[in-house]
Amino acid sequence: MAQTDESYGRVDADGTVHVREGDVWRLVGSYPDATAEEALAYFQRKYSDIESRVSLAEQRVKAGSPAKDVQSQVAGLQKDLIEPAAVGDIESLRARLAAVGTALGELKTEQAKESEAAVTEAVAHREKIVADIEALAATDPSKIRWKTTTATITELFDSWQNHQQTGPRLPKKVADSLWSRFRAARTSLEKARRSYFHELDTQSKEAKGAKRELIEKAQALAPKGAEGISAYRALLEKWKQAPRASRSVEDALWASFKTAGDALYEQKAVQEQKDDDENAGNLEAKKTLLAEFGDILELGDRDKATARLRVFHDRFAAIGPVPKKLSRSVDDQAKKFDQHVRKLDEDFWAKNDPEKQARSQSMADQLERAIAQLEVQLTDVTEPQKQAIEEELATKKAWLAIVDR
Repeated sequence: MAQTDESYGRVDADGTVHVREGDVWRLVGSYPDATAEEALAYFQRKYSDIESRVSLAEQRVKAGSPAKDVQSQVAGLQKDLIEPAAVGDIESLRARLAAVGTALGELKTEQAKESEAAVTEAVAHREKIVADIEALAATDPSKIRWKTTTATITELFDSWQNHQQTGPRLPKKVADSLWSRFRAARTSLEKARRSYFHELDTQSKEAKGAKRELIEKAQALAPKGAEGISAYRALLEKWKQAPRASRSVEDALWASFKTAGDALYEQKAVQEQKDDDENAGNLEAKKTLLAEFGDILELGDRDKATARLRVFHDRFAAIGPVPKKLSRSVDDQAKKFDQHVRKLDEDFWAKNDPEKQARSQSMADQLERAIAQLEVQLTDVTEPQKQAIEEELATKKAWLAIVDR
């Protein structure tokens, strides 16, 4: 039999191996056809395997591994340490495993709190996603910008899926309730989007029909040339009042309508250029006439100026039109003649207004009577009074001079 005082195991002569637990020796097995050392080493290795598993459990608890997983490992060790077929300090392993069990209970409590907090946070996160999409669903569909909103809906759905896959598991009742709300809001938005684009498509078709009709009418004006411009402008007003088609269609329709209008304006430009070429000689003739009648600006007699202006206008009109781009210079000079004669006319009537003359005569009569009275007073007054009367007399005479003028 091989045994030492420090050893936890012994091997009998027949190869039977025992382990010491406290003061009691327990049979663990046998290892036939081997030396005592080999038999003992075999069961010591069994012990080392169990000790390694206990060490791993200790490390996992210390590292904060999921308590549920560690609990499963500890349960297995507890079963294996009831009467393990191993040689070593079994009681020490049981004590260490018991300590692991105590620490595991604390870890469970801590992780339960963390899990509860994580679930609360996760519920709040999902609630925020649901609230955001419900706010979109509550928006007036006519005020929704669907391109941006559709992108936002996709982002919210992706966020929901990502959180569902990576976040903590929510209680089934809570998760189902939140998903039901999210799905209802998304469905409502999808219905509103389809309705909006259906209405938009209907409007676009109506706009397309109305504007194609306007295009046909505009194109039909081509034979009229410049004379068709007023009718084209009327069509343009109807175009502005008509509903808009989709952007790409609207741009194409407008291009066709504008082309029809451009053709009219081009014809007008050609006709105007032709007219300008024909009227080019009239410009010099009118400039010569303006120089000839420049003396109108120097006349002060209303009747003479009016008569000469009348002759000027007769001859000016008889010459005919000048090129439009050059007409302003001669028209502005002709206006100066008109303004000068108008001023003479206004001055004449300002001086010869019967009502004004009557008012002036009445005032002159009053002033003359007052002057006569003051002159009589001067013959019979004291010296101090005389100075005051003379000053008043001078004032009255000054006013009379102004009224007479």
